[in-house]
Amino acid sequence: MHVQAQPRELLRLYRAALDRPRWQQVLAFAVSLWTLAWIIGQFVTPEEGPTALDVLGRLAARLGLTGGEWAERITETWQRSGGGFALLGGLLWAATTERGQLPALLGWIAVMLGAERLGYQPAVLLAVGTMVGFVLVLWLAALTSDRFVDRRTTLLPRDVLRAGVTAAALSAVVPLYAPALFLARLGNPYLTKTPKILSADRAPARGGWSRIPEQAKPAEVREPEQS
Repeated sequence: MHVQAQPRELLRLYRAALDRPRWQQVLAFAVSLWTLAWIIGQFVTPEEGPTALDVLGRLAARLGLTGGEWAERITETWQRSGGGFALLGGLLWAATTERGQLPALLGWIAVMLGAERLGYQPAVLLAVGTMVGFVLVLWLAALTSDRFVDRRTTLLPRDVLRAGVTAAALSAVVPLYAPALFLARLGNPYLTKTPKILSADRAPARGGWSRIPEQAKPAEVREPEQS
């Protein structure tokens, strides 16, 4: 990708991350806040960083919800499991596309659950390594496959790398989705948008700048009267 085209591509992916169905926006906002609180907690208190389930438990305690020990019980259950959740999270990150961004949300949830046993840094590194390894395997397979697209679907090295970069960018933006959505909603009323130009097949607006002048009709040709 050209260097000058990278900012435009990142801006396009940013807009694609915000362009979701309404129900998925609510889910992405909740997962983003959960993930962001979990990540910030690791840097604020590195030695005693809260786990993802601890974040939910503390939130439930602040809201005065009963059953505060449920987080500890679920934590003990997940700690008996292996690191498969981190591997699953990396594969879900790799499966993320512009039109299918739900795997990125599920991938972060899987990574946070896997961190209950592995810890923050090992779980994230394992998930990232799984995603990179999966894309690398597909890229190597693309180098040996038929590069001519005829009647069947095939792997192309450039398309594999482009899909991998897109999946990584959309997955990485999940923790920042809630702040980005808040800033977008806050600044949207103050933005000046370009006017929409009506297409030729639509009826022109009357009295507006988009009015299309009517074409002059050809003069009617009268046949000479016979005497």
